[in-house]
Amino acid sequence: MTERNFTKELLYTYYADMENGDDVESIDYRSLIHIITELHNRIEALEKELEYQKEYAMEQNERYG
Repeated sequence: MTERNFTKELLYTYYADMENGDDVESIDYRSLIHIITELHNRIEALEKELEYQKEYAMEQNERYG
């Protein structure tokens, strides 16, 4: 599994306002949407693989009983 730095991928920034105390945190939402889309695609691929494994197990069970 690849090590990922989500802070870097999301372009996370933090600004500490020393005068007014209004600290600001932000992320790039396009990057967040990309990560979520990638995760969704991986989940769908795993679900499809699991379905194939279930079908194979059922075939083997029917064949060898």
